[in-house]
Order: sequence, then structure tokens, then C-alpha cells
Amino acid sequence: MLLIAFATLLYWGLNNLSLLGGVLKSIGSLLSPLLIGICIAFVLNLLLKALERLWDRALTRWSSPWRDKLKRGVCLTLTMGLFLGIIFAIIFILIPRLEEAGSTLVANIPTYVAQVQTWWENLSGFAEEHGVMLPELALNADQVKDTITGFLQEKGDSVVNTTLNITTSIVGALVNLLLALVFSVYLLAQKETLIAQAKRLLQRILPKKAADRLMHLLSLTNNAFSSFVSGQVTEAVILGTLCCLGMLILRLPYALPVSVIIAALSLIPIFGAWIGAATGAFLIVFQSPIKALWFLIFLLILQQVEGNLIYPRVVGKSVGLPGLWVLAAVTIGGGAFGVLGMLLGVPVCAVIYTLMQDFIRSKPGKIAESEEK
Repeated sequence: MLLIAFATLLYWGLNNLSLLGGVLKSIGSLLSPLLIGICIAFVLNLLLKALERLWDRALTRWSSPWRDKLKRGVCLTLTMGLFLGIIFAIIFILIPRLEEAGSTLVANIPTYVAQVQTWWENLSGFAEEHGVMLPELALNADQVKDTITGFLQEKGDSVVNTTLNITTSIVGALVNLLLALVFSVYLLAQKETLIAQAKRLLQRILPKKAADRLMHLLSLTNNAFSSFVSGQVTEAVILGTLCCLGMLILRLPYALPVSVIIAALSLIPIFGAWIGAATGAFLIVFQSPIKALWFLIFLLILQQVEGNLIYPRVVGKSVGLPGLWVLAAVTIGGGAFGVLGMLLGVPVCAVIYTLMQDFIRSKPGKIAESEEK
């Protein structure tokens, strides 16, 4: 019956692709708070488990039954507090720096204009010595400043108007995010009960052998993704710390906010730090173009070390993949599915790698015979 129902739905879907797309889009919109909540709960579960282990070690001598009763509530509260605190800290670090960068740009326009004019005069003199005449460059600092200020104000007004026009969408997104956070809290608070119920449901609707195989696959997937997330966070912290230390040693501006940006974007495997590099250079160039160039050179070296040594070892070790497999997974996943492929390529590859190892271990005799032939 299930096969007939599936075949019927598949036939209908293939003959009504446009309608099916609209239905799936509507379902996805309705379920978006649930799906986002599941993703948030999955990531925060790693922090929750670490805090619960710390709770057990710290209170090992407290034999009161209240220890276990309070553990989940206290650790879950700390988890959500840390999560929201990190988000707000990043916001409050970045926004003032962006405002400062814009103010620095406007204030330093006369200096930039003078430097460009001096550079052009030197270039014109050098070219004239070799028989090449360059046109005269006439820049008015006040005019340039007024042009840039007007552009920023115009774009700012445009952003404000656009924001006012999509207020409803923003409110809807905030409501969805709030619902997702509430749902993630419920999932984390009741995770053992929900997992047990899911196992019983699988055992009811599937044959025992199929249910066991599916639960084994889900367990492998959970372990791979959990290890991948923890490895990514570890690698991001390492990269952000090294970037901050290097920028402080080189006396580059905005060391903390730029390092936070690079650490956050490096959660996108291999290539995320390059996006952070462009953002950091954009902030620094307003204060000093030369320092922005030094920043890019420094980050180029750091990224080579991170991408070829740190990342494959840290993330590869956490998910149980050789470094070559990690690089291949990121490259192939990114080429096929973009940023999403970069994010999911490593854990998916880890699951496939583990299943291949299980298959090889389960049939050592047949594999040995085929190798002898």
C-alpha cells in the first residue's frame, strides 16, 4: 500500500511540477520556524552537553537528588544565555566600528585627494621624462567630499525607505526566529524523550532489520555533523585568535572586530575567511590603504597555513576524515552546491567514508578474494 501511495504521489508531482513547487514552498514557509529551531537545537546541544559534563564533574560530591533535577534547567539556561550573549556582543562590536569607518572615510577625504594628486604628479613627471604626456588631474577635496556624503545619505535614505516598506517582513522574520528559539529550547529540554519516541515509531512502521539500519545511519549522521560543528567552531576560534594576535603585532587597526568577522565567516569551510578578508580590508582601507595591503598579505599567509595545515587536521580529526578527503569534500561540495555544499560536504563525506569502512569490515573475505584475482 505504501509503495502504491508513493508511486501515485510521484506520478502526480511529475505531472504538476509548478503546483508542486508552490505547495512545497508554502509548506517550507509554514515549517521554517520548526526547521530553524531544529538546526539551532542541534548546534546548541554540543554546548549543552559540555556544560552538563562540567556540572557533573563540579558537583560530583553533591549526592542530593536536586543535582540531577536542576542540571538540565541550569545548563540549558546557561546555554541560551551564552548563545544570545555572543550574538549581541558581535553586533555591538561590529556596528560602532562600521559607523567609525564611515566617519573616517568622510574625514580623511582631503588627505586621500592630496595623496592621489601627489601620486599622479609624480607619475606624470616620470612619464614626461619618457616622452609620454598624461592629462592633468584636477580634484577638489570639498567636491569629492560632498559627492561621497551625498551618495551615503542618498543610499541611507533609500535603505530607510526600503526598511519601512518591508517592516512587516522583518517583524515576521523576528517572530519566526523567536518561535525557532522557543522550539529549540523545548527540543533540548525534552531531547531524550523525543529520541525514544522516534525510535519506537521507527520500530513500529519498519521491519526490525530496516529500523536498525536506519537508526545506525541516523546515529552516524548525528555523530558526523556534531563532530563537524565542534571542529568548525574550534578552527574558527583558532583562526580568529591567530588573526587578532597577528594584527596586534603588526599594529593594524580594528584587530578585535576584524578578527571576530573572520572567525564567524570561517564557519564556512576553507573559503569563508576570504570573505572576511575582503570585509576587514574594507574597514581598514578607510584609515590607511597601506595597512589594508599589509592586512591582506598577512591574512593570505595565515589563510594558507590555516587552509592547508590547521583546517584539515582539526576538522578532519574531529569527523574522522583524512585531510585529503576534507579538501576534496569542500571543493566538490562547493562546486556542486555553492555555500551550502561547502557547509555540508565534509559531514556528508564523513558519513559515506564511515559506511564504506563498515562495508569493507563486514566483507573482508570477499574483498581479499577479489584482490587476489
